[in-house]
Amino acid sequence: MSFEFFDFLKAEFNMDFNDKQKTAILHKKGPVLVLATPGSGKTTVLNAHIAYLIFRYKVKPENILALTFSKAAARDMSDRFYDTYGRIITTDINFSTIHSFSYKIIRHYYHINRIKYELIEGVKTHYNKRYILQKIYRDVNRSSINDDKLDELLNSISFVKNFMIDIRDFKKYKFNTKNFDEIFIAYENYKRNNEYGMILLDFDDMLIEANNILDSNDYMLRKYQKQYKYVMMDEGQDTSLIQNRIVEKIAYPQNNLFIVCDDDQSIYGFRGADPKYLLDFQKRYTDAKIIFMEQNYRSSKNIVDISNELIGNNSMRYPKKMITENPQNEPVKIVRLSNEKEQLDYIISSIKLDKSLDDIAILYRNNLSGIGLAQRLCEENIQFYMKDYHRNFFSHWILNDILNFVRFSYDDTSVPLLESIYTKFNSYISKKELEYLKEQNRDKSVFDNLVSYPYMKEFKKRNLLAFKEDFETLKAKRPLEAIRFIRHDLKYEERLDSYAELTGYSIDNLSNILNTLEQLAYGTHSMQEFVDKLNNLKRAMHESRGNRKKSAVTLSTLHSSKGLEFRKVFMIDLIEGEIPTKDSIKLDSMGDSLALEEERRLWYVGMTRAKEELMLLTVEYKNNQEVEYSRFIKEIETFANRSKQRNSFIPLDIDCIVRHKKFGLGIVKGIKDSYITIYFNERGLKELSVDMCMRRNLLETVKLND
Repeated sequence: MSFEFFDFLKAEFNMDFNDKQKTAILHKKGPVLVLATPGSGKTTVLNAHIAYLIFRYKVKPENILALTFSKAAARDMSDRFYDTYGRIITTDINFSTIHSFSYKIIRHYYHINRIKYELIEGVKTHYNKRYILQKIYRDVNRSSINDDKLDELLNSISFVKNFMIDIRDFKKYKFNTKNFDEIFIAYENYKRNNEYGMILLDFDDMLIEANNILDSNDYMLRKYQKQYKYVMMDEGQDTSLIQNRIVEKIAYPQNNLFIVCDDDQSIYGFRGADPKYLLDFQKRYTDAKIIFMEQNYRSSKNIVDISNELIGNNSMRYPKKMITENPQNEPVKIVRLSNEKEQLDYIISSIKLDKSLDDIAILYRNNLSGIGLAQRLCEENIQFYMKDYHRNFFSHWILNDILNFVRFSYDDTSVPLLESIYTKFNSYISKKELEYLKEQNRDKSVFDNLVSYPYMKEFKKRNLLAFKEDFETLKAKRPLEAIRFIRHDLKYEERLDSYAELTGYSIDNLSNILNTLEQLAYGTHSMQEFVDKLNNLKRAMHESRGNRKKSAVTLSTLHSSKGLEFRKVFMIDLIEGEIPTKDSIKLDSMGDSLALEEERRLWYVGMTRAKEELMLLTVEYKNNQEVEYSRFIKEIETFANRSKQRNSFIPLDIDCIVRHKKFGLGIVKGIKDSYITIYFNERGLKELSVDMCMRRNLLETVKLND
């Protein structure tokens, strides 16, 4: 029967499977972990496995539960299944996210027990989760919370629930929100006991509540166990502890659990995913089978080889290694550039030589990297699709601060404007003095009014008049100069540093927002032009979502790129502190390598999105400060130096000295795609194929002391 099934797939859909894929497809009973490396056809195999159970063993489609993490993944799995098998399998299979399935359990249980409930995410009412937490934070801490800190609070609450952390263990974790434990308890209590007389549920509560229902109600547990005799889970490395607990309960006691995953692509530790669960799978299920699907059908051999070497430096993983029958293609390029502008220039020049924009992706660690990139693409009239972006950037309080500083420079009679910024530079203005201003002549400069304040000391009067001159100076500056004047001369960044230390913010993140604003201010001549530029960019980034299936370059964070593939991939801003992050570096120096290993997995995910061309871009200077190349660049170079297959790797460096077997000594002057321009002492400027030079061993780098 198995041969007939594969013959049928070949005849009907031209689908071939390798031996490991067939082993996975033919699995019938008991728990199995299918470790599927990038580009190994995991969704195709999972869907074929479902079809085989129905064809061969007459399993009813309604007895199959196919779960994954995101709505997009569930929809893709369902669409691909019915596009292939829909003509012969017409009964619905439950393709679902774990959240949606959990919500189904809750709705059923609450209906039986006549329990009123309401979701508090995605609705603009008093039930809204953000509104509730803002109020609780204000009640507990006697102060307001801004959007950034609210996002951090939301992430911490989600982390607690997904990792099933007991309140008594909160002290073991670092939560940056002030009085986090009090806020968490108040939030949980409010959702159960509120003026609306109903249970309020956020998305993570769906998981907690469903798990509790299955734990406490035998009827509900047996109902779903009886209905779903076969449980499939795609992207198993993305699931959290609470999600795994739900899946375990449903699959018990037959444990017909089919999990497709890749521990090397586990990159969501911040929301509770942990590869340790997969590594301990055979401890949990002693009869479990593990199948290694290691053949990559996506990437060139160059990319596969280097990706293998990089991820092999992780210790917390299954010992697997990608293989491919794909040929060598364009060498993986490490491109060292001077600064962000050169990095953008390199990307733009490369893209302009390419006709297929929809098969190009630019990937980055942090959303902020995408903002300057999007602006440059707009300037060059290159269409792009932005998968996700820093939505808070255009309404961020730092941007509002900068604009308020400038507004005040044009109207220093405005007490409300002064009130919005007086704590954000070394004004030494007290609340009492501010209240005094509110009673004074509103047609006079606030500084002139303050000088007349009773008992004002002479040194303070001099400072106030100096500030008046500073704001006159600010008024005359162009946007870029104005931002720098506010940062440095008015000491705004110093105050940010103190604020970050007090609140647990990352000063690097706050400084990067200022750096991005400077980047956007470049070339503008007035604040109105700068504001218009921001508004136009915001609109372009929002509208880019409509370019998804058009001829457009894809911009994405590394996290959001998982599951995608492109002919050409640029990975940018590959520096220490960016990837890996400063926190992961610090933890690693203290003997905890878990976070650093996740950063390496994230890099690995980015590399394995590429089919033919992969360019790793790093810079020497960022925001006018010297930075260090990412340690992962160095790991790749170590492999390259060790490897005899020089055609799998080419280190590229502008202005480095090289020796050519025929042309002698020269200096690298330019790099574009697979060509390198070198100025030779005796032969002048020449453009050479890098691949040809490396294949024939014509070129070598020369150290200064050679």
